[in-house]
Amino acid sequence: MHQPRYALLSGRHVLALCHDVDGLYGDPAPHPRLRHELRGCEPRGELARAVTQAIVEGTAPLGTLDVETPDGPWRFTAVRVLGARGDVVTIEAAGPPRRLHGGATGAIPCAHLIPLPGPDPSRTEVTFLGCSPRGALRDALAAGAPGFGEVRYQVLRRSGNLQHEGEAGHVTGWDTARDHHGLLDLTVAFPRTGLIPPPTREVWDLFHGHRTPAEPGTWRRFTGASRATWRRQAAQRSYELPEPVPGTTYTLDGRGITDEDGLVCALTEAVHGPGLAYPFGSPRALGQELSGCTLIWHHADIARACLGVTPLLAVPRPATFQEWVDGLRAEGVRVVLD
Repeated sequence: MHQPRYALLSGRHVLALCHDVDGLYGDPAPHPRLRHELRGCEPRGELARAVTQAIVEGTAPLGTLDVETPDGPWRFTAVRVLGARGDVVTIEAAGPPRRLHGGATGAIPCAHLIPLPGPDPSRTEVTFLGCSPRGALRDALAAGAPGFGEVRYQVLRRSGNLQHEGEAGHVTGWDTARDHHGLLDLTVAFPRTGLIPPPTREVWDLFHGHRTPAEPGTWRRFTGASRATWRRQAAQRSYELPEPVPGTTYTLDGRGITDEDGLVCALTEAVHGPGLAYPFGSPRALGQELSGCTLIWHHADIARACLGVTPLLAVPRPATFQEWVDGLRAEGVRVVLD
């Protein structure tokens, strides 16, 4: 098969290499919120207030909750209290608890954290097109089995290296490929939460066929998670960039610099050309890279209004515009704001 774009795997074993896919790219369903029982718990402070409100109103928002168990401290985020009985508090959170290292001031003492069963994730059909089965999957097909067990999938780069990997689901059917002679189309019951947003695929495609996209400012068409994907793709191609020559003046086009990803992409492009991004991103680190150079920052008012403003509760907090300017200047960069 010539340059397969997708692979299906079970454990470490490749079960199929595939030309294309139908149904993988779309708006993912939100991940279900997870419920836990906090047993042997001593509600106090904000948790005690939320428990009282939940008893009266049915539920109560809480936010971040740190609990201390015999195993150590844990943190839940985006918590809502659902109820309480005796020393058991039932909560719902954005995901599983995260272990805290180094302790947590004000953590609520609890004896146990018990995860509760949640709803089965909704699924959709994703069909991997033009596949060449091998190993256990090929044997199952030859034996006429009605399906196959859980598989994972990989998105591959043109070089064959891994681009992305995720859980797929059970193979529920197969048929002769209509567009690929002698190959098969394999249908998988795929979790809707695992669908990949179309802008992410657009970024992957832009970097798939060429070393770097050649059009300046292409990163501006992407926002949020897809812009972060662009930055990661560009950073993977930017580990051996030549050092800037001290005394050089660079012009930074500030249009689209609404977040750290945009700033790193725009700044790297100003110095080295399109489709690249420094694989580091703090103000002082970029300042060290450009020490002795002059940076003329056009449309700086856009970054001034946006950098470090949202999200306000991100950890770590994103640097503000002034912190970027101060960090660059502290490392010897002459920054001219326009």
